[in-house]
Amino acid sequence: MPWQEISPGRWQRPIGENERMIKWIGDRGHLHGQEHWSVTATGTLTFSRLLEQPDLVSRLRRAWASLRFAHPSIAATPNIDTLDYIVPASTALDEWAKETFHVIRDPGSNINDLIANIKPAPHVMGYYFLESSQMVLHTAHWRTDGVGALQLLNAFFAAIAVDEDPASIKWGNEFIRLTPSIEDVLELPSELSTEIKAAAADCLASFGKVPGSVGLPYRGDPTTRPGGTRGVRYSLSDLASTSVLAACKAQGLRLLSAIHASLAISNLELGMSNSNQSDGGHGHYTSTMRFNLRPYLGPPFDSPQYASALYTGGYFSSVPPGVSWHEAASQYETSYANGLSRDFLLARREYAVKALGMMMQNSGSTLIRSEIDISSIDDAGNLVTPVHYCRVGPKEDTLELAVEDISLGVECLTRESYLFCWVFKGKITFHLVYNEVFYSSAFMEHTLEALVRNLKTALEVEDYPCMSGSASPF
Repeated sequence: MPWQEISPGRWQRPIGENERMIKWIGDRGHLHGQEHWSVTATGTLTFSRLLEQPDLVSRLRRAWASLRFAHPSIAATPNIDTLDYIVPASTALDEWAKETFHVIRDPGSNINDLIANIKPAPHVMGYYFLESSQMVLHTAHWRTDGVGALQLLNAFFAAIAVDEDPASIKWGNEFIRLTPSIEDVLELPSELSTEIKAAAADCLASFGKVPGSVGLPYRGDPTTRPGGTRGVRYSLSDLASTSVLAACKAQGLRLLSAIHASLAISNLELGMSNSNQSDGGHGHYTSTMRFNLRPYLGPPFDSPQYASALYTGGYFSSVPPGVSWHEAASQYETSYANGLSRDFLLARREYAVKALGMMMQNSGSTLIRSEIDISSIDDAGNLVTPVHYCRVGPKEDTLELAVEDISLGVECLTRESYLFCWVFKGKITFHLVYNEVFYSSAFMEHTLEALVRNLKTALEVEDYPCMSGSASPF
């Protein structure tokens, strides 16, 4: 059901089944004052000339309000069964901006500690670190995905460049840009046909690949409470990135297939030393084949206009122990190249309903996954424009806002960790996020080093040094 105005200025729609499923997963962390799988996108900025701090802060706050007008779903709030959006009056807009956008002036503050201690919030949150010129966009995962989070980050940078006065905006017109659920976009019927039931059952069958999968050795036991999310990050040098991309092309592989194969081999090797064998980790490596659904939706839902939307999906895939790198890479390449079928899309509603039911029923299970899963953005330059041109001052001089670096991750409250990978301005970057209670930074740095080394060896790329290899600036 689409958005409806249920009272003047108040819009509402039912929460979608996929949103409900992801929200249930995230909400389970609220017991610990955290939110599992909440998404964080960051960007490091430079300006071609110095802006006075008061002018910069004012410009950032105006941009944040403009971001809400362009993407009103960032301010939609969830109820048990619905999402609500209220057109803000001037006072309400100011209050929302103060609640959701924070300028960090303390030079001793950093993104790593912010993410490790961040709390659940009803809206998308923004944090700007004045000392490091870093912008953090943080949101619950039910509201968007990795692609959407970077598109929102880019929209904020574009709003900084335009610098529109919120008082000049015609509030009340933004409702036309509220995002529909994936079920409504796909026009999925609520009535279950035989075809839909079969498609959903086929998707759910991949859950059978989870039991018995090999996992990493972790600290603690099933009663150990999670700590904060941390990350380690490696960026290959320009030369190494170029060589890896060229080697992938020569072997007929997309970069993601090659990285996924290296992750599988590395995870299998590390998992063989898993001291937590009682948890069931003793065999194959299981991970998620993730797909951005936007290319399957068509205009306008394939555009950045619908950044604040959960348009992603996937299924579990396994490789057996003893598999070679080239065998794993070929398997992943075939799956990524085949993409998603009509049946997969047709099953989105029923799959989410059944998957949520299964997770709720098994929420007390002692089976613990401790694999490294994977998520890729491919070329992040297609989502985040490297340079924005701003007009400043009464003479409207041109100022360049350059995005020097970006990063992406999720809040991680379980023993499962997540590898994010992307290319930005020609450079390949890996970001491995994990929970600090279950793994040490030294172990995760070793794990990421092993993965990168495996990738270079398999592709016969010279071991050029990395640009960085340390605790991530998230």
